[in-house]
Amino acid sequence: MGNKQEQYFENWKEEIQASIMGSNTVAIAIFKTNGDLLFANSAIKTLFGDLEPSKSLLNPPFEKLATIQQQEALIYKGYLTFGDYSSVNSSIMSEIYKKGDHILITGGVDAGQLMHQNIMMHNLNREINKLQRQLIKEKHSLEITLNQLNEVNRELNLANATKDKFFSLIAHDLKNPFNSLIGFSDLLLQNLSIMDPKSVTDMVSYINNTSKSTFLLLEDLLLWSKSQLGRLSFNPQEVLFTNLWNDISENLSLLALKKGISFNMNIDCNSSFYCDKDMIKTVLRNLVTNAIKFSHENTHIGINAHCSQSLTTVEVKDSGVGIEPSRIDTIWQIGGKNSTPGTNNESGSGLGLVLCKEFIDLHNGQIWAESTLNQGSSFFFTLPKKQSD
Repeated sequence: MGNKQEQYFENWKEEIQASIMGSNTVAIAIFKTNGDLLFANSAIKTLFGDLEPSKSLLNPPFEKLATIQQQEALIYKGYLTFGDYSSVNSSIMSEIYKKGDHILITGGVDAGQLMHQNIMMHNLNREINKLQRQLIKEKHSLEITLNQLNEVNRELNLANATKDKFFSLIAHDLKNPFNSLIGFSDLLLQNLSIMDPKSVTDMVSYINNTSKSTFLLLEDLLLWSKSQLGRLSFNPQEVLFTNLWNDISENLSLLALKKGISFNMNIDCNSSFYCDKDMIKTVLRNLVTNAIKFSHENTHIGINAHCSQSLTTVEVKDSGVGIEPSRIDTIWQIGGKNSTPGTNNESGSGLGLVLCKEFIDLHNGQIWAESTLNQGSSFFFTLPKKQSD
């Protein structure tokens, strides 16, 4: 050190010593080779922690430093680690000197090490922020999923309750006709030989009609259960409306004839559907049967089918009892109190309209009703004319 530098150092000696003593970045300690601590500033005392100073040097250990024999005073340059194997350790970049039986340790934070740690902390902080955003996003997604599950659970509970109610109605609707069938057949069996022909004919006619209506109910119930289980085949094809009507008109005409009801047909010659023939026959049969059920005797039922470029619209129109406005939206629902007696006290479960809605929905069509109480009802459904490209 030149004279001027020595002079400068001498002028600031007290301040430099005070700075070194109180520094938390520059670490200085002086030991004797037997491990006694002769001097330590604030920074290195922090690194010693609660351990005995000479025992706190983990790597290289103090014992190794004390036994090094070499001519140069500098005996070690590199990272000096403090602590023990059971705790988190700290390291500083150090230079260690040995003169006689004294060891001088100097060191501090390496600028390169500090920059590396800062970069690591920055990257860690960025990853933490990224993770926090991801957790917030996932939390939001989980909340949406939970809300959806709650809604699905609510709908399932409602559906189960509705189906339970519906099956109780079905059981009731099946029990009544079978009680009648058993009662009349027992009466015939016990009294046939003494009954007059007209009474026998009336009873047999009642048994026949009840059997047919009960069979239709069972048929609808079977179709509905298959649709719920996904076991109902779906085979769409192009079908003319007139062919559909011809397949079901005979039985419907006999049913209408008993009430003196006639059909007024207004059919476009080219009215056709792209549909599953059996499903739409079921829809048409149920709508016309309903119209007959709620029509007064000696009236007319209109069967209209008109087509546009892409759709065919069918209307089944009666002039019967009509539907109360409060019930118009519930007639397509299971258990929607849509089973009411017909004009001749005909019974029913309301399952037919539920089937109609499910089958039309399966075709991506539309079905709806328009009605005026005590004036009549019109039931409409639309289906595509051709297969979509």
